[in-house]
Amino acid sequence: MPQAKYHHIFATLQERIETGAYPFQSLLPSENQLAAEFGCTRNTVRKALTLLAGEGYIQAMQGRGVLVIHRRRQTSTFLIGGIESMREAARRNHLDLATHLISLERTRVDAALAERSGMARGADITVVRRLRLLDNVPLIVDTSCFLTVVVPGLTRQVVESSIYSYLEEDLKVVVASASRTIMVERATPEDRQFIHLAGMDCVAVVTSSTFDSSGTLFEYTVSRHSPVDFSFQATAKRMPAPRRQR
Repeated sequence: MPQAKYHHIFATLQERIETGAYPFQSLLPSENQLAAEFGCTRNTVRKALTLLAGEGYIQAMQGRGVLVIHRRRQTSTFLIGGIESMREAARRNHLDLATHLISLERTRVDAALAERSGMARGADITVVRRLRLLDNVPLIVDTSCFLTVVVPGLTRQVVESSIYSYLEEDLKVVVASASRTIMVERATPEDRQFIHLAGMDCVAVVTSSTFDSSGTLFEYTVSRHSPVDFSFQATAKRMPAPRRQR
């Protein structure tokens, strides 16, 4: 299925911002100019700009245009507020990604996992453990529980290629939202075995629960990240201040 036009516009503008063609604190071309360049309507351009704003690349300025607020960072930056596959994150950070399968097994959600994840006790799941190498450095171990009724047929080939490509392109699953928490924990012996820690004795632990368009919690992942040359990014907006009671 071909991607919508605004996805192409989003990707093109994203690349221009990240490579400095549209530098930090510069203004993007107007909606009319972008619509003429891409041969589309202003509404299509607005959809692409909405995606860019949601990922922290731009900010609309009343009466002034659209301001670039993204600055390229020295460390690899992974999104907390957006949903992207590891392959997409590596591409955005200009890194080579390799995924090695550690284990893959079919099982059921037990009481402890149900409490941690919110998945239904007794549900069939596929548990996938993966080692992620960025530029040939082992930096992340993922343990993912996929609801088998939503994500059947996982194999080594799928896991080491891209589960999210398999999800969205082959299974036609619409990934809708995710909730995440981040903690810092002392490194375990297994962390030291698999992950490059450069003498540090801690890891960043990102726990993520992901939902499809029907509201089904189909993935629960715990990712253990090396703190070496690594950062997380989120786009934040000011929440309305609570009203004072008189």
